[in-house]
Amino acid sequence: MKHDAMQQLDEDLTRDRAHISDLPAQWLQKHRDLVASVRRLMYAAATTGVGNEDLRRSADLVAQASELVEQELRPGVLLGEFASPETTAATRTRWIGRHNPSCIPLEISSDGTTASATVTADALAEGPRDCLHGGLGAWLMDCMLGLLIESAGRTCVTAQLELKYLAPTPLNRPLNLYATADSASGRKVWVNSWIECEGTRTVEARGLFIEPRR
Repeated sequence: MKHDAMQQLDEDLTRDRAHISDLPAQWLQKHRDLVASVRRLMYAAATTGVGNEDLRRSADLVAQASELVEQELRPGVLLGEFASPETTAATRTRWIGRHNPSCIPLEISSDGTTASATVTADALAEGPRDCLHGGLGAWLMDCMLGLLIESAGRTCVTAQLELKYLAPTPLNRPLNLYATADSASGRKVWVNSWIECEGTRTVEARGLFIEPRR
């Protein structure tokens, strides 16, 4: 059953979906602009204190914009920023989240054995007051680990992710993200990552990733 599940996952990973590399550069830039605007709106909607009438008008305008972009929908989000190990290995840099407003946008650099990124999380990522949500910390670590493996030219899926929360991770301050390769055996790869803020390590992670059977 486990082998069948991995085969099915492999098929899901490679099924036909719109890929960033197949779309015109101008369209991609306009789409990134749209996603950035939506992310700005999400922050404003979560933190606004305007009155009832402005809330109503804003909701109407957002509904109009939604109807406009809903005229032609794809079956899923665009692929490419986290689905091309050969590209990642060649460029040593990968963006995550530029085409998905629900993601924290990340620009990750990697040399195949280490990876790094810097990000500042805002109120949308809040868990405990003024601190990063623990689940989003785990997401950041998973992204760093997966990208590091991609930069080595492999496509793997997360099998296990162990986390240690060492200190609160503050919002609105630069967070330095790191990942390092540990070991590999056959289809299994072990990697480590962590978050630092102003020299203090706040989160540590260790992941086991498995390359699906072909």
